[in-house]
Amino acid sequence: MSPLDDRTFLVLGSVPCPAGRCYAIELTADGGRSYLRLPAPHGIPTEGTNPTIRFADRRNGFVWVPFGRGEFWSTHDGGATWRQLTSPDVAAFTTAAGRIYAVVARCTPKRCSRYRFARGSTSATRWTESRLPFTPDGPVLDLAAHGRNVWLLGTPRAMKYQRHDLLARSSDGGRTFTTRPGPCFPGLGGDLEPSSAHTLWAVCPTGMMAAAARSTDGGLSFTPLHTPQLVNSARLAPASDETAVLATNSTGRPLRSADGGATWRTVAWAQRDRCSSTNVVFSDARTGEALRVCPRSATVWRTTDGGAAWSKIQQR
Repeated sequence: MSPLDDRTFLVLGSVPCPAGRCYAIELTADGGRSYLRLPAPHGIPTEGTNPTIRFADRRNGFVWVPFGRGEFWSTHDGGATWRQLTSPDVAAFTTAAGRIYAVVARCTPKRCSRYRFARGSTSATRWTESRLPFTPDGPVLDLAAHGRNVWLLGTPRAMKYQRHDLLARSSDGGRTFTTRPGPCFPGLGGDLEPSSAHTLWAVCPTGMMAAAARSTDGGLSFTPLHTPQLVNSARLAPASDETAVLATNSTGRPLRSADGGATWRTVAWAQRDRCSSTNVVFSDARTGEALRVCPRSATVWRTTDGGAAWSKIQQR
């Protein structure tokens, strides 16, 4: 899911088609009560991948297939047409304040090399490339941005046996970086979610499980959060510097904190067996959407109080 404002968001998902399953994009401008179907990029793999959609504004959007594949498409006409980036491969990307940031590389099925940092306007068809602040040991990376602040999380070469991974920080739109130990474990990746220039939330896989952490100094230091047990696919969605929702991505309900992650409470909404909340996004401190996936259906839920209460969106 990719929100544009408190009423407008886009969803990328698979639908039946003559070939079996194909991807489609659904756009809503009324909070999810009605949808307009847009064409998805041609050639998105339908098996073994989890593509990501991200629109920076109503015209400029991106679809990315992560985890070593690096396939990347862009649109600059609101999704009417899509263009695939043929080279280099995209190992990580994010957008903020009209800018796109990416880690690009030349990849084969066995390895990636020649890593570079790329940046540019979200409306541009070409990016400016520069050296990365460190050379990754593989494509397991995460990029996050808020305003002109950019964070890159990864594991440098020959660092797998250290206690922490590495976090590179930039406050000038990716022109320069400083590095220090990150919040996660080397080689396992992590998910960074900034809610401001100073507050950065993180979920770190630990193997089969996961842990969460929070920084209030822009990533200089992190404090572990005392959450219930999390699986390694858990995702955190901050509504503000103090409020966040954890999608546990198991059969349990999501969790919410309103005190900076000090305590967590179960979100009250109708529970169905074998359903999971795979994606939660906030467009502002109060408004958010959650995609709930069940074995035979998917529904979108909405909150207008920062995630305390959720209601199923009834489509027209």
